[in-house]
Amino acid sequence: MTLLAGRYRLLTQLGQGGMGTVWRAMDELLRQEVAVKEVRLPPDLDEASRAELAERTLREARAAATLRSHPSIVTVHDVVLDGGRPWIVMELVRGRSLDRAVRDDGPLPPRRVAEIGRRMIDALTAAHASGILHRDVKPANVMLTDDGRVLLTDFGIATIAGDAGITQTGMLTGSPGYMAPERLRGEADGPLADLWSLGATLYTAVEGGPPFAGSNQAAVLAAVLMQDPAPFRLAGPLKPVLAGILEKDPARRCSPEEAADWLDAIARDDATTGIATRRRRTKPGRPPRRVRPQVVMGATLAVVLTMAAGVALVPQLFPGVIKLLGVALASRPTYSAHPTPSPATATATATPKLITRDFEACDLLTSGQTRTLFGGTMERRFITASGCSWQGADGTSLRLMAVRGPSASTAAMAHGQTVSYMKDEPRRTAGTKVRKGPDIGDEAYSHTGKSPFSWGGSFYDTKISLRVVNVWVSLDVHARRPGYATADRAAKLIEKALMTYR
Repeated sequence: MTLLAGRYRLLTQLGQGGMGTVWRAMDELLRQEVAVKEVRLPPDLDEASRAELAERTLREARAAATLRSHPSIVTVHDVVLDGGRPWIVMELVRGRSLDRAVRDDGPLPPRRVAEIGRRMIDALTAAHASGILHRDVKPANVMLTDDGRVLLTDFGIATIAGDAGITQTGMLTGSPGYMAPERLRGEADGPLADLWSLGATLYTAVEGGPPFAGSNQAAVLAAVLMQDPAPFRLAGPLKPVLAGILEKDPARRCSPEEAADWLDAIARDDATTGIATRRRRTKPGRPPRRVRPQVVMGATLAVVLTMAAGVALVPQLFPGVIKLLGVALASRPTYSAHPTPSPATATATATPKLITRDFEACDLLTSGQTRTLFGGTMERRFITASGCSWQGADGTSLRLMAVRGPSASTAAMAHGQTVSYMKDEPRRTAGTKVRKGPDIGDEAYSHTGKSPFSWGGSFYDTKISLRVVNVWVSLDVHARRPGYATADRAAKLIEKALMTYR
């Protein structure tokens, strides 16, 4: 039996995952059992990179060890370097992981999930206060002990905020389906990204399966970036808070304090109190957050475009996930929104002039236009070059994503993928109307209906997906007026603006 650092004797393997293997071991000095995690380093790293990554892991584990006094965090006793690999020595927890509990017993009751979520928020808040991001919150890293505790474990890929001394260039750390959209997009992240991962974890616990699924890792990543969570069936009172946590835009995401209040209320079987508390926390003059997740703004089309254009586009559009996408994107069949025309038809049809100049989504609507559309001043919020939102003081909003592809066929494919998802909206939200149209751009599809989450009065949600030559546009309007009129007028203005970039 292996003896690590002359002290820890490995006994039996307890589990294995993507980042390493966990062993039951004996601390020969203190004569007590411990758990030892062998951190697996990527095999394709050169010697210098392996040394850097090993050092980073040691530093992060030592930082996590400072949290040993927290009742909901697995205690880290020691970290050692043996055989050129980092090993993390932790308390031996007797119990089951949350994912095993769900596999063995099925979905957990909402009140139990609320209790778990509240303790995990406490643990994450303590870690964040120490400058530590977990970065891999998922059901396998939540432990339900035999003595009734709930523990957050595995800070092996945690990031110490502000520590830029050692980096992992090109590596994507985390678990597909539980990684926040902003992390997948390669944007700066923070505590709200860990909260999103917790939301996906709690969804799995109460629904019995993950909120975002797919046939392969690329499909899961695309779902996280571009689709709403799978419909809620069993969440009951947890539905609004989980929807708020799983909001793709961090600026609109439910805060940890709001989530904690709501989960507290649900755990006490008083969801009404949770809603009231959440409303009281909303700052005066600030529009209340909608908790219905929407298609994310910004660079979310990256996965879709790479499915059509091949892996060569990944470094430019979606650098954070190149290692996970790989062959899955290159081998995925392309999709066209329309049948391929016959040679005769293709010859007779003039090739449309592509939109070739760069633009920013925020420039496609002026302040005067949004004021006219909504009858009041709208605050413009830049998200990325391809994403923008406008917010009114009364809670109305317009969210826009406009992404220029290399050809009309890539934009058609993105539009077609979105339409296939939109057609199921009446099944997700009762009373929703769908239509082919409006007659704007080269092709368009839309749906409208009363918003299921309307704070301070009735709101209506309208979504339009359209293609303007080689640009795919996704437009979401949240307004007090029912029907398509406001969204149609906005889409027409956007089409007109895009034509100036030919």
